[in-house]
Amino acid sequence: MAASITPSLRSALERLKHAGAVNGLLLCWRRQILINLLPFEEFRAERLLQALHDARAHFASGGDRDVKTFWFGYEGVFVLALFQGECLLITLHSHASEVDFLRRVGLTFLEDTQLLVQTLLQPSPDDEISRDETQPLGNLEAGGYPPQSSGPTNIIHRHGRAEPGSIH
Repeated sequence: MAASITPSLRSALERLKHAGAVNGLLLCWRRQILINLLPFEEFRAERLLQALHDARAHFASGGDRDVKTFWFGYEGVFVLALFQGECLLITLHSHASEVDFLRRVGLTFLEDTQLLVQTLLQPSPDDEISRDETQPLGNLEAGGYPPQSSGPTNIIHRHGRAEPGSIH
């Protein structure tokens, strides 16, 4: 799944990385890393991901608390972790004053991400082409064209002429 989602989200995540004083981003689905733009090795990103999931589970086990945002700081860098649905966005940034802006931008990004993930995992029946609307190629009439067709497809080349029946 990560391979099919990554190209469509990577450019949006790159733009988000240039918002404010962002030092790195990590986009995750469940406990799986989709896109790693952190300045760390992969194993450190995985440890950060697991630690945040464990912290969220710890707070949830004590009662009815569902923590959706973590924000904490280290020397010179802050970490903002946003949970939405099954997605997690981790943002490293260097200015504490930007946390509200980054939270709003991150939640908007995660809403779009969650929609994309749901669409890929559970396509609606309207998105799929039904077999009644298509005609298999083996059932063509004697002329070689489908019954609703008037003939071959005309392709207009760059020089402007249409050549019937030509396929390039």
